[in-house]
Amino acid sequence: MAPASVIDNAKGAPATSEKQPGHVGHLTAKETDMLKALWKRLFELFKQVGTEYKPAEKNEPAKEAPKETKKGGFFGFGGKKEAKEDAKTNDVFIGTTADPSWLTLPLEKAIPLIPGTDLQTTFWNMVCTDNPDAVVLRFLRARKWDLDAAYNMLINTLRWRIVMRVDDIVALGETGMHDELERLKPGMGKSFVEQLHSGKAFLGGPDKAGRGICFINVSLHHKEDQAPEVIKLLTMFVMETSRIVVHQPIEAACIVFNMDGFTLSNMDFDFVKFLVTCFEAYYPETLGCCLIHKAPWVFSTVWNLITPLLDPVVASKIHFTKNVDELTKYVDMASLPGNISGEKGKKTLDEQKVDPPKAGTLVKPNTPAIQDYHDMIKEFQYETAEWANSKTPEDAKDDGSRLELAKQYRMMRIKSERDLRGPSSYETKGLATITDEHRLIIDFGNSNWTPLDITESV
Repeated sequence: MAPASVIDNAKGAPATSEKQPGHVGHLTAKETDMLKALWKRLFELFKQVGTEYKPAEKNEPAKEAPKETKKGGFFGFGGKKEAKEDAKTNDVFIGTTADPSWLTLPLEKAIPLIPGTDLQTTFWNMVCTDNPDAVVLRFLRARKWDLDAAYNMLINTLRWRIVMRVDDIVALGETGMHDELERLKPGMGKSFVEQLHSGKAFLGGPDKAGRGICFINVSLHHKEDQAPEVIKLLTMFVMETSRIVVHQPIEAACIVFNMDGFTLSNMDFDFVKFLVTCFEAYYPETLGCCLIHKAPWVFSTVWNLITPLLDPVVASKIHFTKNVDELTKYVDMASLPGNISGEKGKKTLDEQKVDPPKAGTLVKPNTPAIQDYHDMIKEFQYETAEWANSKTPEDAKDDGSRLELAKQYRMMRIKSERDLRGPSSYETKGLATITDEHRLIIDFGNSNWTPLDITESV
């Protein structure tokens, strides 16, 4: 598929689209130099020694948390009051394999402490199956081409991913997360899986721009139903799972908040702050559209509290829809689940019943596919370093000459995905399938969609 293609909702057919300025294949000479400079800074960062961190004790099952004293509620109103205890002591998974100072110290003091090899590994796991240049460019665009600000944003993201154990969440997959959380704190793994399959948040799509959609049924969420750590883990798991359907030029996702039936008991302000921070600080330029559907009048009070948290760029992507007719301006009816479209008996991808997937593992794999992938990273870094040190003519225009290199990287990563990513139910349901021939196929499972091979979409 040509890299300039997008997905037309009618049967998943490709349709040509103009490349957007500041994106892969459409850079000015100045923007190209900025991209080169950021790559060079990263390569220097990856060389630093840092200080290897070894937890004093192996993760042991957590003691019972103090009982909550009062009930509380999606976007912390009117509900259970959390036990008064340092939040860090409540976390049994997050932050347990990294030095706490890596996230609490000022960035300029914390980053030199982290081994460059850890930062490098985390960076490439963040790139995942995407075009590496596209990932780096998101940080530059998010900081309006301010090199220092973009670099700081990127390295801050890397330390956050290390402390939050994003790579471990991906490696374990949903069943692996269940088993590990259950080991650390009985009942927590069960809670994670229950929330994952509760229907409160699930993947589907596409929207009219070809983007995958995360549907959130707000009325199904109550803050007291799960520990704060569980909702964070669930959020990161869904976000990382959705990234496997990303393919150029589809870089962003759509979120639909279904507010039908919302009351203040569904409000979880802590979750909203966490989600907003994720998109603004750690997943820049990945929110394409946010639709708030059928918000009742009582939500206006909540919205007045949320609005000050929003970056203007994020705020510009938020749209309110009062009914299905307004919603279908952004999402075709075929992509909407029955509880939103009003079509009784309509089955979505998420509603398929499948057996629990196999558990992933935290044991670092060493397969031929992994070796090929690591060799490809070395080649990409070598070729990129050579390119970054070359002079860009003042009248140069990005001709997409690095697309072949990015394609080779993507194909090697896809080939090794089964070794790196713990299985999820979405794989079993067919949302994203890697064939025996190492082709990545996405299938949103609706009547207007035909399975699409996105293996070479860079």
